[in-house]
Amino acid sequence: MSTQDSTRAWLDAAGRLPQGTAGLVISRGQQIRAADDPEATPAQLRAAARARSRMIKENLRLVVCMAKPYQTRIQKSSALEFADLLQAGTIGLIRAVEKFDPALGYSFSTYASWWIRQSIRREIEASGSAIRLSVRQQQLQLKAHFAPPGLTQAELAAYLDVEPHQLRELQQAWRASQVDSLDRSIEIGHDQPINLSDCLAAPPDRSLDQQDLHDVASRLRRKAPADLAILDRLVQGESQSEVARSMGITRQALNRRLERSTKRLRMVDPGARELLAELA
Repeated sequence: MSTQDSTRAWLDAAGRLPQGTAGLVISRGQQIRAADDPEATPAQLRAAARARSRMIKENLRLVVCMAKPYQTRIQKSSALEFADLLQAGTIGLIRAVEKFDPALGYSFSTYASWWIRQSIRREIEASGSAIRLSVRQQQLQLKAHFAPPGLTQAELAAYLDVEPHQLRELQQAWRASQVDSLDRSIEIGHDQPINLSDCLAAPPDRSLDQQDLHDVASRLRRKAPADLAILDRLVQGESQSEVARSMGITRQALNRRLERSTKRLRMVDPGARELLAELA
């Protein structure tokens, strides 16, 4: 079953579930709170588990209602799908059911909406950046997103209740966290969308041709024959253990000699940098 089919099946199932009345919500909330008592009986614990499961199922439609406004926001990101929002919202709903206390007097839907919205927002913010920001940085970023337009840096800092230097640090962290995908589709005019990677220039080809490699190797053999002889044997397929054994030294000693030889070759001939890169 594809992701879209499974999401549609989940939505259909959530739509068929009955919603509990206000009286049932209060009764089930009291059953859940009764299980918090250290002296709760096994019967109370079983009743709390049933009440918790029913409250979650009866409020899945609330998750759908809270997730739908965020659909347009995730369309710009290939990292999230609507099913991810439903999953995050369900996690928030579970937390709301666990913490709801009917004795405080407010409705469960109002209380659960806050938890569901927070869970969905954090899922979007976490997936939208390659670098994970702290919860406070995410909250300030969201607040800055809804700030009045046209604010100066000083006014924006006052709006966020931070110091100007803290705002600069926050903006640097926000910019650093926004790493775009090379597979993201972009539209140019009325043509078919293309990937962002297709619009990037290819890096210049700095590889040496065979004649260049031959010339560099010839100069190095005249200036540093012993150093290049070891590299020649390694390039021809001999292992470091075989070379070290034939030279009567340990492999660690060979590694130290290779390191010294590499440094010397780079000082002897500037072209050795490219040669060593090709041999690597």
